Amino acid sequence: MITNNETMTTKNIEYGVFVKYYDGYYKFIMDNGEIIVFEAISQLADRKFNLKANIFIGKSFEITYSFQVEDDDEDFIVYKIDKLDFA
Repeated sequence: MITNNETMTTKNIEYGVFVKYYDGYYKFIMDNGEIIVFEAISQLADRKFNLKANIFIGKSFEITYSFQVEDDDEDFIVYKIDKLDFA
């Protein structure tokens, strides 16, 4: 976990199924049933898997991701895909 005065960043590794890409967002259903919508993707993961083409819909991935929580507004969370591999 990385913190500074304004944000807190946490990294996780989970498994999920890619649902779709739309308007700059990447939607996954995680193994625990939670839906996570990622707002960003690393260049490495984007080059390895072009999720924008929607050819990976329904595929399972191991997702390494980070999220930032604003200290003053815990309702504002930004999710970023850091690394993707087939599960």
